[in-house]
Amino acid sequence: MARKPDEPLTMLGGRKKLSPMELEFMRYIWEHPDGISSEEIYEHFPQVRGTKSTILYNISQKGYVENRQEGLHHIYTALVGRAEYEQALVRQQFLKSMGGSTLEGLVAAFCGKEKLTERQKEKVRELLEEMENDAESGKSVD
Repeated sequence: MARKPDEPLTMLGGRKKLSPMELEFMRYIWEHPDGISSEEIYEHFPQVRGTKSTILYNISQKGYVENRQEGLHHIYTALVGRAEYEQALVRQQFLKSMGGSTLEGLVAAFCGKEKLTERQKEKVRELLEEMENDAESGKSVD
């Protein structure tokens, strides 16, 4: 039976989830915030060169890295941070386990309602945006 495709990670703009091998490559790329050359990546992993190239291509196509060429080498720089990716995975899993496909649906269920009004949805979005801005700026929430 064919494997069911993963749901896109809504918190990351609908990017596809990384495969376990792609995640291993990303972990190595995340260790080099200023970017890392394809040759350094090739030296670090045991797979054959073609497999490594395919994995890097897939990560790039999914929008997790920027790939720029410098001479004969490609330089890979993360576009999505490790914490951001892990947070998106946790959020997706949490929503899925609670039976809700959206945060608004989860909040409604938590409050004993079937769904939220448009005004209530907007308030939830504003609260989340405020919390994300606070997290990015390093502020603690009072």
